[in-house]
Amino acid sequence: MTDSDRAAQDDAAVARSGRALAFVGILPLAALALWLYGIAADHPWRQATIALLTDYAVLTLSFLGGIRWGLALIGRQPERQRDMILSAVPPLIGWMALATAPPLVFVFLAVAFAAQGAWDSLTLPPGAAPAWFLRARFQLTILAVAALILAFVATS
Repeated sequence: MTDSDRAAQDDAAVARSGRALAFVGILPLAALALWLYGIAADHPWRQATIALLTDYAVLTLSFLGGIRWGLALIGRQPERQRDMILSAVPPLIGWMALATAPPLVFVFLAVAFAAQGAWDSLTLPPGAAPAWFLRARFQLTILAVAALILAFVATS
């Protein structure tokens, strides 16, 4: 086996692990949104579910900003300083979302996830991130926004 074969196997393993971990990371968001949609308005765990869902969405949004920060750090494009500055915005938006009551908090977060997903998918220069990452980001953005819309419907 050549060094390039080993490198290709390593890249494939990282891609598999990265995709799997990313999709595992969306499970709490999806599960909490489905649970919230399925329980009665007077269920004793309803407020705790709303809090957990909101907090997890805010943490995830902050994590996505951190990913973009990391990509800017290793990038060579002239926009990297701008990207580092903009990558601090998702945690701030998440923090502001914590002061927003349901159901509007879920609209606010859905828009923030959609904006972050669009920024990641449409503005990263070629080679700045692996192709698997960009595909996963697009798919996960759709799932996250759908979960947050479901949470909005459940709390309206």
